[in-house]
Amino acid sequence: MKRVVFAAILLALLIGFNCFCLITIRETKNEATEKLDTLQSFLESENIDKTASECEKFADYWHGKHHVLSRIVRHELLDQTAMSVSRFVPLAKFGETGELASEINRCKFLLEEIYDSERPFLRNIF
Repeated sequence: MKRVVFAAILLALLIGFNCFCLITIRETKNEATEKLDTLQSFLESENIDKTASECEKFADYWHGKHHVLSRIVRHELLDQTAMSVSRFVPLAKFGETGELASEINRCKFLLEEIYDSERPFLRNIF
């Protein structure tokens, strides 16, 4: 009987930890998408200095989140997102608005892909 109780406790801990990780990923995705939308609105207003400073803030934000997510998400998608974010500041400073808009959209897509790949669907397991 002790083994059954121990197994049930382990199962509950496993499910709880996985739910916590999924919630963390979802909250990070939502927060980062909001920041990227704000960044895109600054880009569309054609305020280069403000866009560059917001890009630096987002890069710092992502650097902090990258350390947390690297413990629970596949590194391939995180690395692609980090490479995309690293291009934000130079593109903003040199006025490459088209490329910057493209990288922002790419980041949004990658964030959605990260969240989707971690959701417990049958297609993600097999």
